[in-house]
Amino acid sequence: MLVASGFKVITPKTTAQQQKLQNLPPGKVTMVQKTGKTYYIFPGPAHNQAYVGGPKQYRQYQQLRADNRLAKESLESAEMYQDASIERSVWGGWDAGLGSFGPMAGPGPY
Repeated sequence: MLVASGFKVITPKTTAQQQKLQNLPPGKVTMVQKTGKTYYIFPGPAHNQAYVGGPKQYRQYQQLRADNRLAKESLESAEMYQDASIERSVWGGWDAGLGSFGPMAGPGPY
């Protein structure tokens, strides 16, 4: 999602850059101010890379995450409703043929 949002993949070239990368909180986008500009950095230390973007790219990333979360929630809801409809069709719904006494009532009063 970061690359799709316009973040650039940067490979640290100096030891100082590599240390800065290692010091960033893992799994989080960090805002950094440098020479009056705002940058957003996501570390990828496993591959010795960082994803770097500006405010525009960060807003796009947030939008993609929100869209992805909504799509996932919609899919989960659809699956839940589908499961519920399958249960109703298998069991015939809550009142399936129960009438006022249900199928076990048998003939005549008890």
